Amino acid sequence: MTGRRSLVLAVAFWFGACVGAFSAPPACPPGNDNFPVFYSDPALFERAMEKVAAMEPSNERLTGIIVPHHLLADRLVALGFKAASGFRYKRIVILSPDHFRKAEKPFATTMRGFDDVFGPVRTDAEAAARLLDGNGGFIEESCLFDTDHGVRAMLPFIHRYFPEAAVVPVAISIKSDRADWDRLGDALADIVDADTLVVESTDFSHYLPQHVARGFDQQTLNVLAAGSPDAIAALRQPAHADSVGALYVHTRLQQALFGAGPLVIASENSQAYSPDYTASTTSYLVVLFGRFGPDFNSPAWDAKHIYYLAGDANFGRAMKTALLGDGAKDRVVGAVRGLTRSRPLIVNLEGVILPNVPEAIDDMTLAMPEDLTIEMLKAIGTAGVGLANNHAMDLGDSGYAETRRALDTAGIPSFGQGERLALPGLDITGVTDIDTNGSPQTDLITDDLLDRLVGSDAVRPSVAFVHWGREYITAPSPREKALTEAMRLRSVSLVVGAHPHVTDGKLVAEAGGDMLVLHSLGNFIFDQSAARASGALLEVRLFEQGTFFARTVPLPNLFDLAKSK
Repeated sequence: MTGRRSLVLAVAFWFGACVGAFSAPPACPPGNDNFPVFYSDPALFERAMEKVAAMEPSNERLTGIIVPHHLLADRLVALGFKAASGFRYKRIVILSPDHFRKAEKPFATTMRGFDDVFGPVRTDAEAAARLLDGNGGFIEESCLFDTDHGVRAMLPFIHRYFPEAAVVPVAISIKSDRADWDRLGDALADIVDADTLVVESTDFSHYLPQHVARGFDQQTLNVLAAGSPDAIAALRQPAHADSVGALYVHTRLQQALFGAGPLVIASENSQAYSPDYTASTTSYLVVLFGRFGPDFNSPAWDAKHIYYLAGDANFGRAMKTALLGDGAKDRVVGAVRGLTRSRPLIVNLEGVILPNVPEAIDDMTLAMPEDLTIEMLKAIGTAGVGLANNHAMDLGDSGYAETRRALDTAGIPSFGQGERLALPGLDITGVTDIDTNGSPQTDLITDDLLDRLVGSDAVRPSVAFVHWGREYITAPSPREKALTEAMRLRSVSLVVGAHPHVTDGKLVAEAGGDMLVLHSLGNFIFDQSAARASGALLEVRLFEQGTFFARTVPLPNLFDLAKSK
């Protein structure tokens, strides 16, 4: 039997179970018996796990994952579990929609175990009993899990990847609201600990053609990246997800208990599985939750491309002196490549590149030596240099021309005011609202420049790399807020700012997730110590269908690192 035919049969089996489940009351096994086997063909799951066998798991302990429950996307389910498989867990909490609306109360759980296609899966009856005993009547014991694929499709993967773990299934009713979700989060906080993995079994956009679903998916991705509970609670069900409640509860738990953030590693739509146009599709995400530190191995998994955007960089003044110290260049390059895993980097280059920098040049005229600058840009994996900033014209047109010449000769692409850098899968346009050429000039971004941000292809994300703001202030002014809205109306996907020399690392989802904004990246390689400045990289993961996920990666102070012995 072919893999495609097996998947078709699996979907057909699921559909048949759905029809029966909607019409029949939950079936309870006799006494305290386990729920009987739901899926009968182990090959459905073995093939899925074979597809990800060679993939590298996370080297940092995950505290949660989100995976689909449609076996059409079987590889994605396996991918999420494989990513978490480098560590052991005693308990796995499964958050799932109550697909067939069998729960009388907002939530349901069970103390029964499950018979699975690979063998029995034990329920953590003590933890489930704690939920039932201390819930104030909003969680019920239910047999709805007998046929609900939201939980049953997870169990074969749990049995294989985490055979020693006990499960606590929780079904979330469509009738529940945000007040209920908050109560569930508080109840789960009593049983979720460092030995617990939270598995959210959720599919995303439903019943829409792919080109429409993609827009809803991007809104969800942006809201996840921003981590705003209010924005997550405002998502629409089922246009964004089949359980907004599960997404809200899970994200809130991860933030409150672990300080964990999301990393989306796959974004797909069921249209990809059919050669024919499908008017009603389902979208799938695979999301990992953790505290991803500087040693995180950050495998590419399903990303088509991964880029990093960096803030203010200058290789002159005191930075030059620091980099020429013993081992300094190697320390800085090693730190950067350790964070990017040597993936392409786009840098905001502050100042002018010269073959020879005059000794008498004043400190506020930023100039850097060509040999050192080009060596460092190449060593850190620079794929593009932004020149739309307030120091690119410090030595006028001739200095700017010299900078472009040096970059062109080195084969490093650059982009200035209103110019676009076309990368595989992504367009980045540089704009600056600040200039310094003898005297400061501001409010330089005109409607004409804004119009250049309009993308030529709706599927390619459009990034505005913007130089704006006030030094050492990360909050946007009314001017920046107005520019942000003007960019959103031109369908800009992502706004990334620089100039303030500091960052709060905060991503903001505008207008329900229509656009994602990082007001300031802060410094990258710049001669200001940690006491005065801070910086972050922005990681942008692109997926085949044209969606993307962004997250900030904290930077050590590279000036201090260069000076260290």
